[in-house]
Amino acid sequence: MLAALVAIAFGGWIALAGAGLARATEPAAQDEAEKPESEFKPPPGYKAKKRGDVTLYCTRGKATGTRFQTESCYDEAQLRDYLLAREQYNRDFDRTRAICANPAMCAPE
Repeated sequence: MLAALVAIAFGGWIALAGAGLARATEPAAQDEAEKPESEFKPPPGYKAKKRGDVTLYCTRGKATGTRFQTESCYDEAQLRDYLLAREQYNRDFDRTRAICANPAMCAPE
């Protein structure tokens, strides 16, 4: 389920990038490059783990349909991308819900 969520959000991001909307974020990216890098703080629920030279941020949860615990680990870049994709998915979901709040507007004629 997590992989499907990421795939959906990533697909939406690619569509936006293809439409030329990614250029609007370039000045913000340049501003970030000028700022001194601070220590990355993972969101609540993620714990930092060292595996060799790499720092991974891991969270535990249950896979859908099972009782087995799973652990998902991401490096910093992957976690940032995942959080951005999840945020974009939430915005798209909220926008759809706001548009279709009235069933008469969304019902096919």
